[in-house]
Amino acid sequence: MSQPDLVPLCNVADVDSGPAFKSSKFGGPGDGIRLVRGDNIEPGFLRWTRTRTWPTAELAGHEHLFIEADDLILGMDRPVISAGLKLARVRPADLPALLVQRVARIRPHQVASDYLYHWLSSPQFARHLQMTSTGTQLPHVTLKSIREYPVPRFDAVEERRIVDLLEDHLSRLDAAESLVATSLRRLTSLRRSVLAGLHDGAPTTLGELAIDSGYGTSEKCVPAGPGPAVVRIPNLVDGRIDLSDEKRIASASVDVERYLLAPDDLLIVRTNGSVDLIGRSAVVQYGVDAAFASYLIRYQLRPDRVMPEWVQAMLSTPQVRAKIEKLAASSAGQHNLSLSKLNPLELPVPTVDVQAARLSRLAVIEDQVSRLRVELSTTQSRGVNLRRSLLAAAFSGRLTNSKPQEERWESVRGV
Repeated sequence: MSQPDLVPLCNVADVDSGPAFKSSKFGGPGDGIRLVRGDNIEPGFLRWTRTRTWPTAELAGHEHLFIEADDLILGMDRPVISAGLKLARVRPADLPALLVQRVARIRPHQVASDYLYHWLSSPQFARHLQMTSTGTQLPHVTLKSIREYPVPRFDAVEERRIVDLLEDHLSRLDAAESLVATSLRRLTSLRRSVLAGLHDGAPTTLGELAIDSGYGTSEKCVPAGPGPAVVRIPNLVDGRIDLSDEKRIASASVDVERYLLAPDDLLIVRTNGSVDLIGRSAVVQYGVDAAFASYLIRYQLRPDRVMPEWVQAMLSTPQVRAKIEKLAASSAGQHNLSLSKLNPLELPVPTVDVQAARLSRLAVIEDQVSRLRVELSTTQSRGVNLRRSLLAAAFSGRLTNSKPQEERWESVRGV
């Protein structure tokens, strides 16, 4: 087979973007034509959970901004993110919709849309966008840099073979990742069921179980500061304290002795914009030498009445979570708990022996969930690497036993 020709993207596709629509005229779902914005773009598809619309009565003059099935949509703001390149294929269910500013529409006219999608999904295109980004506060790529990106052209039969082989391999990879993710969801659901089943015992208020309680320090914290370490909201991980993301008090002279943590202290997130974080809790383990921040509440519990791990588990049950979210509800967007709200919160408290036995049962599930999360993370990392290898092999000719072309393409792109 002959070597492929390299042509600029603009030779095989129209590349355009939309205007900056006036936000004062935006509507909600059902009020007009949907607008394709950067936060609607996920790797591979458009997501419409966050939708803005443009009034149907004001469509005159904007007809050229409609997207069509088989268009490719590319986010132009912050193009390379941890989740991957923001490139999506338009499906019939996405229509009708209009482009907005800093979202590129790539409409193939001399090449198959799926072939072009796979080529632009390559890491080389992501690097190209990153290298050609402009702007400091809000980096974005230009239409010019997208239009100039080289596309390898084989004959139509070879391009079809490349797409078919890629989609066969990638579909199996997607299935493997989906299987692991489904297993994790099922096990997480089982964990919730086990927690709900543990919710049994004499109702006792959190205040009755406490020896002492209070809020943390509001002193400024910085990475590698000279003062003591401070446990913050991100340090509450899976019911324990994780100081891998550590900040310390900015001044060495500040006295925070009354905020220093001890083993078996229970910390609860008391204020946050996320309802999922509010009420999150963790038990301080041995070896944690740190104070705690003002966004947290500390409870020191009566060891003759309750195990701190039991309280932490009960705060995670669906029954208690519903109460916590109701207590913390706020119309201002910032959810808040306080000692006056938490102290009357009733928890089921059986005998300490029963608590220990039930926590042992829960620990078996927790261990399985933890191991499956590690497996899922490993599978996802391998999947990212395998996708890169497949794309590189496909467009170098190795996947279809054609002569490799990487060196020629890299020299043309200047990578």
